[in-house]
Amino acid sequence: MTRSFAVVTDSTADLPDEWRDRYDIEVVPLKVIFGKETFRDRVDMTDEEFFRRLAASSTLPTTSAPSPGEFAEVYRKLARDHDGCISIHIGAKLSATAEAARIGAQAVEGFRVSVIDSQSVSMPIAFLCRVAAESETLGEAIAAVEQRVPKCRVLALLDTLRYLEMGGRLSRAGAMIGTMLDLKPLLLVAEDATIKPVDRVRTRSRAIPRMIEFFRSEQPVEYVAVMHAEAKEEAERIAAGLHKEFPDHEIPIGQIGSVLGTHAGPQALGIVYIKK
Repeated sequence: MTRSFAVVTDSTADLPDEWRDRYDIEVVPLKVIFGKETFRDRVDMTDEEFFRRLAASSTLPTTSAPSPGEFAEVYRKLARDHDGCISIHIGAKLSATAEAARIGAQAVEGFRVSVIDSQSVSMPIAFLCRVAAESETLGEAIAAVEQRVPKCRVLALLDTLRYLEMGGRLSRAGAMIGTMLDLKPLLLVAEDATIKPVDRVRTRSRAIPRMIEFFRSEQPVEYVAVMHAEAKEEAERIAAGLHKEFPDHEIPIGQIGSVLGTHAGPQALGIVYIKK
């Protein structure tokens, strides 16, 4: 794909491999740390390996942003063949990645880098990258992406409260009560990466229709995908149902990566979208 500008993102975008190739998007990996072992997200460790280790671990792994030097290296490489670059990253309230990208960009002279805080996580970032890649000029790409940032949404259904509790985002008592009652929290990541509880449903079989019902109330949307953490069959059923209701939409199915997976835990499901 011939473009005068480059598109860069990070591994939290859950960018489909096919889009990465089709749109020539550069992905900078975050790092996942289990004890004393450090892995580059989706380079040294696959999503499947990550969730296997997460399920077996008594403590949560930690994640860290790429260094400014790693970003500078990527930008220098891209500067050889491009006039400029748009770099779209996980919400600054969730990670230091966008700030590292900004510092890295300052170290590369004579190459215009526009760093965008997506205020989101997961595939809404991939949608923003696609919008950028389909733009004619860097200026158009920046305008098109900035216009959509406030409209990014992640609607997540967690199978367990255990990982929120381990990460210090929920009290132990709250997690125990939720687990005893088999409560499934439905959470929305909306503008400025704020996480809002939408509902707590008693069982997973009731929670999935509730998630779809909430998504219906958010229409119209421009892009939509179904995400999962080792729950591909359910994700495929949700996507097939949505496709019948919204036949005009291409609805990709993707696996969430380690950064979101650390807090959401295995078997999480999500409908991610950009509102019109």
